[in-house]
Amino acid sequence: LVGAAACGTDLDTPVANQDLLSLEADYVAFGMTTYVTAKGVREAQIEADTAYIYEDESTALLKQMSLVFYDEFGNERATVTGLEGDWNQETNRMVARGDVVLFIHTDSSTIQSPEIFYEPDIDKIWSDSAVVRTMQDGSVQSGTAFESDMSFENIDIANMRGGTRRIF
Repeated sequence: LVGAAACGTDLDTPVANQDLLSLEADYVAFGMTTYVTAKGVREAQIEADTAYIYEDESTALLKQMSLVFYDEFGNERATVTGLEGDWNQETNRMVARGDVVLFIHTDSSTIQSPEIFYEPDIDKIWSDSAVVRTMQDGSVQSGTAFESDMSFENIDIANMRGGTRRIF
């Protein structure tokens, strides 16, 4: 009899805080991990602390995101990390924003920029914002933008300033 009375009692406390209740996302995923494949071959792994998924737009807003690119043999090619990003689930286009770091595994260099874009249809990664590339030996190249193929054999830094300098 006591159990029946407890089941009929309304709670005054909300199920979630107001910020969460006001989201317009169709789904919210915590600790998200997913893979991007092409013809059955894994091309990338996407991780996010939180993903807000919008079905009508086929997009996901990612918070504390990481994107690992793989070569055709399954080796890690590059890793992009950022505070947030957008992922189009139909095209696999991505943009990472906020303290973005691109780590290139083949030469252990990094490229830092406020935002970095990935376009799978043309196999290209780039930024239209200021970039700083730091090589494994500490030398630095900076410029106003960069673009590269996904093999990272053709990295072009636009309007390179100061050439190459070492950071100690």
